[in-house]
Amino acid sequence: MPAVARGEIVCCAVFVLAGCVDKGEPEYAADQFVDAYFRRMDQQAARQFTALGATEMLDRELDLTRGVRADGYTPAQAAADVVCKRLSRSARGERVRFDYDVVIRHEQSEDHRAADIELAKIQSAWRVVRVDVKTK
Repeated sequence: MPAVARGEIVCCAVFVLAGCVDKGEPEYAADQFVDAYFRRMDQQAARQFTALGATEMLDRELDLTRGVRADGYTPAQAAADVVCKRLSRSARGERVRFDYDVVIRHEQSEDHRAADIELAKIQSAWRVVRVDVKTK
């Protein structure tokens, strides 16, 4: 099966599973952020699920990519074959952390990343407040 078709199947499964998650739960905000940021490489779309430090991080990235985007290079063109899998959840005080495994497939290689996504409830909504990504 071609890599694109596999990616489409995985993405469909993620969206079906995301449909089962209550939109008021931190899992929903974390999964939506991860989908926009890693899979679609769309910082603007990911920004709506952030606050505090994560918003500042995305604002810096948007500033850095503004010139490229103005020339017509879209998030869809930047997107790669990316599979994200939520691995674990932990709580620390009023914050919730999720660990994700992120696999980015290129033509002849794969990059593996570990993403640590932390959320806080801000004005009665869960928002991503910290993002830490490491190469595996």
